[in-house]
Amino acid sequence: MWLAVNESYSLLNLARYQRAAEVALGGLAAARQAGLESWEYATILAANAAEALVALGRTEQAAALIDSLTTTPPRRVRLIVNVARAEIDLLRGDSAAAAERWRLIRASPAITSRVDIACESAQRAAEAALWAGRPGDALHEVRRALVLFKAPDLTIFCGRLLAAGLRACADLAEQARARHDEPGLAAAVAAADDLAAWAGQMGGAPFTDHPFVAAIPARRATWDAERTRLAGRSDPAAWGGAARAWQEVGRPHRVGYAWWRQAQAYLDAGQPVPAAAALRAAADIAEGHAPLLAQIRALAERARIPLRPAAAAAPGAPPPAQAPAPYGLTGRELAVLRLVAAGRTNAEIGAELYISPKTAGVHVSNILRKLGVSGRVQAAAWAERAGLLHSGRH
Repeated sequence: MWLAVNESYSLLNLARYQRAAEVALGGLAAARQAGLESWEYATILAANAAEALVALGRTEQAAALIDSLTTTPPRRVRLIVNVARAEIDLLRGDSAAAAERWRLIRASPAITSRVDIACESAQRAAEAALWAGRPGDALHEVRRALVLFKAPDLTIFCGRLLAAGLRACADLAEQARARHDEPGLAAAVAAADDLAAWAGQMGGAPFTDHPFVAAIPARRATWDAERTRLAGRSDPAAWGGAARAWQEVGRPHRVGYAWWRQAQAYLDAGQPVPAAAALRAAADIAEGHAPLLAQIRALAERARIPLRPAAAAAPGAPPPAQAPAPYGLTGRELAVLRLVAAGRTNAEIGAELYISPKTAGVHVSNILRKLGVSGRVQAAAWAERAGLLHSGRH
């Protein structure tokens, strides 16, 4: 079992995920045969196996392995499997369960006293906060872990943590730009500079190729791509490079994230054709990552990109039946109405839905006419009373 723990851990770092899962599961089988399922090494093996399966995109297999080991509150011997369970909860789309588990995990002294456990947990907790739309919390998780490092030792494993931190900064910068919040934008850029300075203080180890950490080039490529997003000009080529780097180490969900960001960048640059290709490719490999798939579908809706090309439908198959839109509103008009209710201007609606401000204005005029109201405030109030803002219609 001890050998299986070390071998599977090494294989994880070498991005040999299938073999890591096999070794860890073999060690678990030996533990069961010897009646040692409750031994600490057995829980580490379960966590290693789950990490390998998650890396391969096999979320449900990882869940089946971990769920039975995490029915009680986290304690030291089972802390690592609870960290794995929190990540799996997120991937399955149960953000409430993930948040509650992180609350329990943070109560463990190991989170603040052991730098290796702090790093492993913080990078996952930060990603959970990012997918929940809380970039400020994600940045806090990253900073809390980084202060524990006093020397470059172990920082070869910090690339994922830093990339999550920079993603948080880019998210905060995008939010600040949308609000025309110059101090907020400056704070996001300053926070990103602090992360880069920390990496420099550690000799650049987190993003310097190392024979024992195969994912460093992909983490570095993601960091570089997030920097372009932070600067307000997300670069499709940089995201394409990140996708290729993650493909080389066999991480489908990471590839899907990069393709999703690439699609956004193409749309921002007014290039819908390559955006559609990137978005469909992302959708094809996002199964098992519920938050990513939700974002892909939301972007497809806003940009009016069908994720399943019409040619892929069965010949002669009728289009799927849709319930009639209330008040004669089209699906596009419903999307515009929700943004009107959120207080967006025509220019902001256009940017969100990848249409011109003039087209957004036409949609708003049609909405006011169909609802029989005279202004945007009345339209928002009407939509709220009629349940149009939370109906789940697209």
